[in-house]
Amino acid sequence: MIRLGILGAGIMGRRIAAAAVDTGRFDVTSVADANLDRATELSGAYGAAGYRTMEELFDGPRIDAVYIGLPHHLHLPACLAAARSGVHVLVDKPLCNTQDEADQIDAAAAHSAKVWMVGFSYRFRSEWRRAHEAVKSGAIGKPYFVSDVVVEAYRTTPTWYWDLAAGGGTLQLQSHHAFDRIGWLLDSRPSRVACQVVQLPSGADKSAQISAEYANGAAAGISLSFGLSYNAAPRTLFVVQGESGMIHIDESRTLHIATADGATTEDHSADDWLRRELAEFAEAVDGTVTGYPSITDGVDALRCALAAARAVRLHSWVVPDE
Repeated sequence: MIRLGILGAGIMGRRIAAAAVDTGRFDVTSVADANLDRATELSGAYGAAGYRTMEELFDGPRIDAVYIGLPHHLHLPACLAAARSGVHVLVDKPLCNTQDEADQIDAAAAHSAKVWMVGFSYRFRSEWRRAHEAVKSGAIGKPYFVSDVVVEAYRTTPTWYWDLAAGGGTLQLQSHHAFDRIGWLLDSRPSRVACQVVQLPSGADKSAQISAEYANGAAAGISLSFGLSYNAAPRTLFVVQGESGMIHIDESRTLHIATADGATTEDHSADDWLRRELAEFAEAVDGTVTGYPSITDGVDALRCALAAARAVRLHSWVVPDE
């Protein structure tokens, strides 16, 4: 069994703990959260130890792996502590907020002999894997157009989401997902990006409209928006159009594939992607699976998000690697 520590006892920390135990591969042995009551509640459900700080967790009984589900401005110290402790790492996205932070995390992972996985959840969802297979197999021909839309509305969100130094707003919260899943499906990276945003008084963006040109010639539009004063069901739409077909995924997790040979529709709503993510993390620890989302993938997504932010300031197209 893999002894797992949980950093962050919020919604994702609780879900990760449950999914990890459900795989039959993990024992949750320690939990840390700045809210000690929350850490104690979650740790108690698994007979684990509860702590207030990450230092206490890493100094406590030996763990083999850690899940980092903290606000992303705290990912760097958590990753460095994990590297010093010599444990396997599953870190949620976004990887971090700045290029300097990303460079330090990348160096720590590169000098580690352990598995470092980034929780890009869409890579583990069955409908997205089917879409990836369809693109890779050539079923829709050469892709030339992508539209990725995510619109959410919640009356209450964590205040750190909208702090420029912490959550950073919509570009940091959501565009990492979009840049990663598009790049993964197209097997290509953006050659340049442009972006417009609507900002809150804090300066954090609550919506973003991103245009991206990919090295393989595809054009992508990424539309991301949060509503903050009301609750509404999320609305998502992802479309990839190729020379001989089209793929469409919506918030119901329904996958549509249309080609010259006809159209198919698949319902993936019952798929347990989070359990699959934890199962593959365990397999990566075993050394029996490769190709999981890496720290390099997390760094690439950050570079694209930072390029989009520069494009807003410069009112021009920006090359991500500049």
